[in-house]
Amino acid sequence: MSRDAVERQRAFTGLLAHPVLDRRRHPELFALVRNVRHRPVLIEWFSARLGYRLVVTESAARLFRLPLAGEVLAPRRLAAPSRRVLVLAVLAAAAAEDAEDITTTQDLSDRVRALAAHDEVGLAPYDPDRFAERQLFDKAVGLLIETGALRGTGRDAGEQREGWTHRRDTVGGAYEVERELLVRMVDPAALAATLGDNDEAAAVEDSAARFGLMRRLIELPVCLLADLDDACRAYLSSQRHRVLAWCAEMTGWVVEQRAEGLALIAAEESDTDLPFPRLRAVDFATLMVLNELRKYRQEGGVVSEGDLGRAVTEVRARHPRAMTKELDTGLALRDRAVELLQALDLLRGGAAGGTWWLSPAAERFRDPRVVSVTARLDETETE
Repeated sequence: MSRDAVERQRAFTGLLAHPVLDRRRHPELFALVRNVRHRPVLIEWFSARLGYRLVVTESAARLFRLPLAGEVLAPRRLAAPSRRVLVLAVLAAAAAEDAEDITTTQDLSDRVRALAAHDEVGLAPYDPDRFAERQLFDKAVGLLIETGALRGTGRDAGEQREGWTHRRDTVGGAYEVERELLVRMVDPAALAATLGDNDEAAAVEDSAARFGLMRRLIELPVCLLADLDDACRAYLSSQRHRVLAWCAEMTGWVVEQRAEGLALIAAEESDTDLPFPRLRAVDFATLMVLNELRKYRQEGGVVSEGDLGRAVTEVRARHPRAMTKELDTGLALRDRAVELLQALDLLRGGAAGGTWWLSPAAERFRDPRVVSVTARLDETETE
């Protein structure tokens, strides 16, 4: 494989992981994306194969995941920000646009308080005198830093925001407003596609089958045939060879094909946003719960809330020394396991009648071999 091909793959997968790039925070990756040999190819890949829009400027790059049928396809986030945090982040972004080039947590908080008080905004008032609200605003500012709209200056901004939250710091950290990235937080084409009121939305819909299939392969842990609509299944049936070639060309990864669907397997653990299992107690316990759930799975992959409880009880009894303070109760283990398994799309549901659905992909983790540094912990497992 040529050097250019490898570099394009690094740039493509890097953009998926970091859709907001600037030359200060990601100098090496940004240099690959902006390279005159790679940039037009990357723009074409994202546009023609996924229906995404890549904008590259002198100092930043932004990947916009344009909605398809009003939705953006993405895996369930682990510990995702609450709706209130997202609302406060949007208000803080609007406030930052009118702020000076250097602003502070306190300044943004004052501006957001004024914005939220307007009747036409239609939001619950923001009250920074309440500790809970200050905590949420701290997280909102953190999101703007992650997106590159704000850049901390001076001392550790996170510590200063925490001090502001607890009223130990009246400023809460100083930030440089990155106006180019700030104004690119919302793309006109993406907004129009979301509202479905212009040619941009129509152009995406015209290629819905191709985009829908490719997005599931690229963005989700697994692309199950049962999740595809008729158009996507027909496209896969007629264009399977082309789809697999595109995936290999863009990522360098391998597509694993099974009767239930396809999965794009990353070459390295660092290539995925949620590697599993990691060397930590929560992942170990979740892996054990998943293996126990497989034993209770009924036809169609259904398991009950009772089955989940029995799996948790069995794991806690079999591996008591693995139960850290974070997992000190059955409810704690149950909640953490469900959260992680849902983020991995290995477990779905939990609403009607307390039933859950176990993905066929759970079989990839069957019968784990449990060992310690000095001795095997579970003498009954199947290797």
